Amino acid sequence: MTKRSLILLLTTLLLAACQLPPPAVMSDPDLAAAAAGTEDAPGPLQIGLDQRLPIDPAIRTGRLENGLTYYVRANTEPANRAELWLAINAGSLQEEDDQQGLAHFLEHMLFNGSARFPEQALIDFFEKAGMTFGPDINAYTSFDETVYTLRFPTDDAEIVDAAFAVLEDWAAYATIDPAEVEAERGVIVEEERLREQNASGRIRKQILPFLLGDSRYAVRQPIGQMDIIRSAPAETVRRFYADWYRPDLMAVIAVGDFDADLFEARIRQQFSKLPAPEQPQERTIYTVPGNDNPDYLIVTDPEFPVTIVEIDYRQPARELDTARAYRDILVGMLFEQMLNLRLEEISREADSPFVGAGVGSSALVRTLETLSVSAQVQDEEVLQGLEAILTEVERVRRHGFTESELERAKGEILNRYQRIYNERNNHDSGAFAGEYKRNFLENEAIPGIPYEYLLASRFVPEIGINEVNRQADRYVGEKGRAVLVIGPASAADDLPDEAALAAVIAAIDAKEIAAYEDTVTADALLAEEPAPVEIVSRATVEAVETIDLELANGVRVLLKATDFKEDEVLFTAFSPGGSSLVSDADFPEAALIPNIVVQSGLNGHSFNEVRRILSGQSVNVNPYIAETAEGFTGGAGKDFLPTLFQMIYLYGTAPQADEAAFSTLQDQARSFLRNRATQPNAAWQDAFTAARYGETIRQGVLPLAEIEALDPERAFAIYQERFADFSDFTFVFVGNFDVEQMIGWSQVYLGNLPSTGRVETWVDVAPDPPAGVVDEAVFAGQEAQSLVQILFTGPVQPTAENRLRLRVLEGVLDILAREELREKRSGVYASSVSSDILTEPDELYEVSAVFGSDPERVEELVDALFALIAQVQSDGPRPDLLEKAKAQILRQREEELEQNGFWLDLLAAYAAPESEDPAQTLDLAARLDAIDAASVQSAAVEFLPADRYIAVALYPEGFVKP
Repeated sequence: MTKRSLILLLTTLLLAACQLPPPAVMSDPDLAAAAAGTEDAPGPLQIGLDQRLPIDPAIRTGRLENGLTYYVRANTEPANRAELWLAINAGSLQEEDDQQGLAHFLEHMLFNGSARFPEQALIDFFEKAGMTFGPDINAYTSFDETVYTLRFPTDDAEIVDAAFAVLEDWAAYATIDPAEVEAERGVIVEEERLREQNASGRIRKQILPFLLGDSRYAVRQPIGQMDIIRSAPAETVRRFYADWYRPDLMAVIAVGDFDADLFEARIRQQFSKLPAPEQPQERTIYTVPGNDNPDYLIVTDPEFPVTIVEIDYRQPARELDTARAYRDILVGMLFEQMLNLRLEEISREADSPFVGAGVGSSALVRTLETLSVSAQVQDEEVLQGLEAILTEVERVRRHGFTESELERAKGEILNRYQRIYNERNNHDSGAFAGEYKRNFLENEAIPGIPYEYLLASRFVPEIGINEVNRQADRYVGEKGRAVLVIGPASAADDLPDEAALAAVIAAIDAKEIAAYEDTVTADALLAEEPAPVEIVSRATVEAVETIDLELANGVRVLLKATDFKEDEVLFTAFSPGGSSLVSDADFPEAALIPNIVVQSGLNGHSFNEVRRILSGQSVNVNPYIAETAEGFTGGAGKDFLPTLFQMIYLYGTAPQADEAAFSTLQDQARSFLRNRATQPNAAWQDAFTAARYGETIRQGVLPLAEIEALDPERAFAIYQERFADFSDFTFVFVGNFDVEQMIGWSQVYLGNLPSTGRVETWVDVAPDPPAGVVDEAVFAGQEAQSLVQILFTGPVQPTAENRLRLRVLEGVLDILAREELREKRSGVYASSVSSDILTEPDELYEVSAVFGSDPERVEELVDALFALIAQVQSDGPRPDLLEKAKAQILRQREEELEQNGFWLDLLAAYAAPESEDPAQTLDLAARLDAIDAASVQSAAVEFLPADRYIAVALYPEGFVKP
């Protein structure tokens, strides 16, 4: 867990179950003009602090006579795609007592029948168009809102017509057929089982009323009451639809690669005819009552794996629509950035009082903001961890930050804005749609990327140290304070009570706290660059427009320049060998040493010093030792490529591993692993790993005892040995760069990596898949919840044809499983079928199916899945399924071809020994045409044998299988 991800963990637990007014900001002509013309050369921005921020002039927004609001924006990222969203300003808060959970139920029903799309016709149509249920067709329900999203191709008029028809039907013409309501009940019950019947769900049920007090939020979780879900008549669902799905509470959002004039006209034409209600119900704005006295809650659960202490300061949410509000956000960002870095430094110390800690702010619900400071601690060290994080807040209150810290933080934030500005023409349409949704629902300002860049460029440099220091005052006092401790039930005796927590908080005021000392170090990682080496060979791979170099030390470099992203360069590097060349006894050291090296710094600089040197730079390099290879992954913004090459060079020539990094890793492992055995999912995952690989240290999660017994000297020796010779390394770079510059840096830095000319390759130490059928049951956990994974695996020739046959088969089975297990049987909330072909160390295929369900129905659903497989084996796929699977593959490839990550993987595969011609991989459409029903049928027979698979099912403790 990163330090940032720790922040607001309890809030995240709360909100995980909670996502199931018209625009108040209007364009001021003068302000809009300030943003206009800034696409290429933004200049100084003149705006009063109390002026409202303008709407981005690239957006067309309006309100129809019936009250419906719309947003339209033409955007070409991704090409030939559009987002069409319907936002409803109503959610579970609007439910009456007999409707608890029906806002979410209604969301499901809108995918199960409307005037023009009866039953499953909606999903059927869009799957044939190459769209996928989930990524491209989705919705969510929260306390305050319900939002429906479509992502669809714009190069087919029939698909565009259908998208608008669907949105209009969602808005006003859902059928809510009683038979479909009956069929959907089981799906929602399974969703509740998956989301709520676990440690996080049980904890959430305790902290909701604690954090939200006597408010409607506390009694209107979107998932609702299962007795109502199981029994509510269709008419009660329909009543919610009639009351709250109305134009004055709706926004239609369209962003994508289209003619904005045509889309705006179409919205006006189709949605103007939606009738406005004659006597609409009032939409009440619900707030959370304040509390002047501190609250305390200590929660344990037998399946929760770690211990966390958090202090939340609750306050009414602020309007974020003026320049002053935006400036306040920037001040808060600077404060959080600097304090989080101080906390991270402490977490890296030996014997740190916490494993990770952080501060942050978030909207707990729409009308409530929380400021939080939290720490993950060892079970018995809650008070020490609490004192440590409060001490750092108090240190800032008394002594403030240093000017050097502030300058680095400003550099980081300005660099963030610079990169976003650089990519303004490559901003994803979905991200824009999300912003406009928040403008409609939450009144979030939408001035646009160029304008926000101007705001940051004006405000960040002028923010003073005292202004940032005063932010610490928001994290003290009793008003609105909530103190939470959450941990495993096994640690209950070690957790403090309310009085002990209160005593630690009270004692901070009297504690002597020294000022923070900021260590100023060198401003560069490397004092002097090495001399460039010669290029041995240079060729161009025409099929993929890639330069292929060999340097004097044997290093191979592949360079593909792209313009998909303005400010993105990705790279990977690999050499055969990896952990397969170390003994089982040394495997833990080999697996963990790359992380330890990263946490230890470079070239004589500590990790904290490296971070200061790199402040404001977008660059990362991560060494790895995998099963059959060692190497690096990472990337950088185009302005920081010299630093990227320097870091690669230093990880090869001047790595280091300090004792504090080993100690920190061991502390983190203790926190995460000491209670792992109490987690049902962990027991299921471990059982599956053992069923597939047997008893081996090389697969699954490393035991805590192995991590505690790490030998630091041996670990570092393994790193040095694996990275001692770069003569067989291949580096692949993809992104927006000047090829000749990249060649020059390659000669300087990659060409001077050590080279001994040794010849080595990986060793096959991987256990073969078990022969026959392995069918195992795991009994763990207290909830009536099962998880099932079925894996088919065996030898395969990794040809392009086999990869494509398997991929089409995967698509067919994934749709079939959803149709049968979810839509027909109402037995699962979600199922997934995935596949892969591995080439190292063994050439194997894998086809995996996963779902969760009621334990009583596992056998039924597994049998149904195998019946689907048998049907494809005997009859081949239905023609519509073959059409859908192939269409989805083609549509996905259209987007992949514009992504640096796709090309990085393709070129890395091309560079491997005995690789296929990359042009064959790219010629997807022609090869896909050759895949017919017989090809898929034969793939099902070959890859899904009934006498060779692994099945592992989780059942609750004490469950007796029928």
